[in-house]
This record gives sequence, structure tokens and C-alpha cells, in this order.
Amino acid sequence: DIKYYPDYDTDYEDATCLPGKMNGRPSFDSMAECCIGAYPAQTSGACFAGMDSPPTVAPTTEADKKWFKDPESNDFTTGTCINDGPVPSGYVAYGTNAECCAGEYKTQTSGACYAGMANAPSAAPSAVADIKYYPDYDTDYEDATCLPGKMNGR
Repeated sequence: DIKYYPDYDTDYEDATCLPGKMNGRPSFDSMAECCIGAYPAQTSGACFAGMDSPPTVAPTTEADKKWFKDPESNDFTTGTCINDGPVPSGYVAYGTNAECCAGEYKTQTSGACYAGMANAPSAAPSAVADIKYYPDYDTDYEDATCLPGKMNGR
């Protein structure tokens, strides 16, 4: 069984694990265990990169992707939101495309941001505060509710 030990003779950010054993140094059953155990704060990734088959970055799921204002959208009237990369510094991250459009382009009258959505709404959604309700006087009092919209005289 091959064991691995940390190469403490090399700068921490450049160090890897070496096969074999060395007195006075911890030994690990695999190079990956050695990298994790000996270089937990290594930001360069040099130890893992030194493996015969280095691990790759964990895949990003669609749910993990964040939406943000498209840095290429310089014209507010045609601006859209994207989620095809890391959120640039200084940009606000949103969980959905609709949240991004509402946050970044709430006064956009062209509707371009919403129109750019995969399942675009027929019109930009109204803010909840903009929806008005009126009492439903045509239903018995015990069963009546309020209805959205505007009713003349009510």
C-alpha cells in the first residue's frame, strides 16, 4: 500500500504530497487525504493539481446559479438579466430571472427584461402594492371575499 506524506520543504501554496513515508511527518492512505489533511487552507490548489487525476470543480446546478443584470446591457430600455457566470463584483444577485427584472428594471416600460425570459409573462407583473381590491357585494356576506381590480363606485 502506497502512503503519502506532506512536502513541508516546499512553500505552503506550492506544496503537494509525496508518495512514501518520512519520519516525523504524518502519512495518509491517499494523496487526496493528504492534501485535505496537510493543506486545508491552500488556495492555489497545487496539492490537488499534482494528482494523476486531479478533481475538477464541483458542477453548478441550475438552482445554484444566480441572476444578475447583464453587464453588456448598457441601454436601460433593452436591458436583461443573465445567469451564465459568476456574479460580478458590485452587482446584486437574484434567485430568479423575474426577481432580477423586478429589482433592476422595475421602471422599464419596454418590457425587454421580462420578454427575454424563457417563459416570459404576457406583461410585466404588477407589484403587489399596485393591486387594488373591492368588496364582492354580489356574494352572500358570509361567503364574500374581496376581488382584485377596480369596480366603479366601490
